[in-house]
Amino acid sequence: MSTVLEFYSQSDLLSRTNVRAGEQRLGETLQIIDEATFKGTEAFDQRFIIVGVEEDFGVRANHGRGGADQAFQAFLSHFCNLQNNRFFPSQEVAVLGAVVPTQSVDDGDIEGLRSATSAADGLISTLVERIISGGAVPIIIGGGHNNSYGCLTGAANAGGAAVNCLNIDAHTDLRNLEGRHSGNGFSYAKSEGALGAYFMWGLQENYTPEYIWQFMEDHDEIEYLSYEDGLAGEESMEETLVRIEELLGSNYAIELDVDVIAEFPSSAQSISGFSLEQVRKMIYSLDTNPTYFHLCEGRIASADDAARAGRGLALLVADFIKAFIFQE
Repeated sequence: MSTVLEFYSQSDLLSRTNVRAGEQRLGETLQIIDEATFKGTEAFDQRFIIVGVEEDFGVRANHGRGGADQAFQAFLSHFCNLQNNRFFPSQEVAVLGAVVPTQSVDDGDIEGLRSATSAADGLISTLVERIISGGAVPIIIGGGHNNSYGCLTGAANAGGAAVNCLNIDAHTDLRNLEGRHSGNGFSYAKSEGALGAYFMWGLQENYTPEYIWQFMEDHDEIEYLSYEDGLAGEESMEETLVRIEELLGSNYAIELDVDVIAEFPSSAQSISGFSLEQVRKMIYSLDTNPTYFHLCEGRIASADDAARAGRGLALLVADFIKAFIFQE
């Protein structure tokens, strides 16, 4: 086993919270899901359950830069310090804990990294399945996009059917089945029947191999809007939203790889992409009953990265919760 679930306590949240007289921060009021409750079979009291992932095996197994294992802690430090006020439904949110590694693997050991990535898949799948079966929406933060595979298989197991998915991402993650890594989570999920219809929003044409373009062309249930087509005005945001709804229906998973955001500290950081404000608007514009929200590939390599990525991730998660709290 390459990872285990570490359960959080109320004191874990408070230790990350800057308490101030006359105010209440989220770290003072968010609920936690203890081990006994999680391992039981009862429904959860909260609508949203947050779980972190502190691995970067999959990113490095894809010849990428490490640091995605630090994103959840950066997020949590900022999320715990958001204000608990009338605009945030804190009573509907709980924190479970974090998936943490039990081994280390050197950057040059690609086969070892791919083996560790594969070994972690089952835990992510089990977590997502339990949260959905318990009537809540999983919010999975941190780690590489390899964890889309575990999220999709867990959701498919919970629902008994393939899961439709929107991926806001600069990349397809439909690379070859060559051993598990961050570039083929959707490929493996598709090959095993866990992924149904699939829409990519923000796909960058210059970073997608020709064999993947051909694969998408051969599958009618896979569609996309490239970032370049958006820049050229080929399709308005409203038209894209209509296409997403027509393909995916009213219930689908939402994946967000932060490398789609220009200059966001990420594993494949780019100088060109959506602004943070554009992505926040996308989240508010979606009309769905979300299966889960997976926010990945944030990369922390410095204190500045931690501050920027942590604040950005906290805002995106808060947006998601506020956007879908009234959805049934």
